[in-house]
Amino acid sequence: MFPIWPSHRPAFQANLLNTLNTQTVIPATGNQYARNDPQFLNDTQRQQIARNFYGEQPIEIGYCNGHSNKLNAFEFHNCSELNLAATDFVLFFAERQNLVDKRLKSSKAHAFFIPQGTAIEVYPTTMHFAPCAVDSAGFKCLVVLTDGTNSPLASKRKPDDLLFQRNKWLLTHPENLRMVNNGAFVGLSGINTTINPVVEDRL
Repeated sequence: MFPIWPSHRPAFQANLLNTLNTQTVIPATGNQYARNDPQFLNDTQRQQIARNFYGEQPIEIGYCNGHSNKLNAFEFHNCSELNLAATDFVLFFAERQNLVDKRLKSSKAHAFFIPQGTAIEVYPTTMHFAPCAVDSAGFKCLVVLTDGTNSPLASKRKPDDLLFQRNKWLLTHPENLRMVNNGAFVGLSGINTTINPVVEDRL
């Protein structure tokens, strides 16, 4: 993980935050993931991000909003992922080098608090998953990746295959029944660490 735009925020970062805050919603339960939403930036602005961070490879800009509060799984991509926090949230990270026979102990994971308004680059060598909410209202997170990431595979998966979707390698904890039922490889063991969101008094 590495913070980006630390000393000056380009105009499109404010645009991204505004769109994420005003044009997307946090679902009542669970998470909502949109892989690519065209309302985020115009073509020229997208091309600027694509050039600066991905060497002019096509990109997708989407979001993940919701209420996750557990470690649950780890994924990685063969490209960096850019995240922009429209709310405070926590991300769990672990290093790919700690994988042993496609498996990982949850004790290798580290939790990082990402403050609202922070933009970060998650390197390809860093495993991660959905953010965890730190308050009962939930979280909003922008996601930038190379185009086609997290789209369906053209080839059939084997049961022990970490490749879950295009450019998405994933291992899940056995308690994450949604991923287990979707055929993800159960390779994350140990405590499924929980973040307990603050319940705010809004009266």
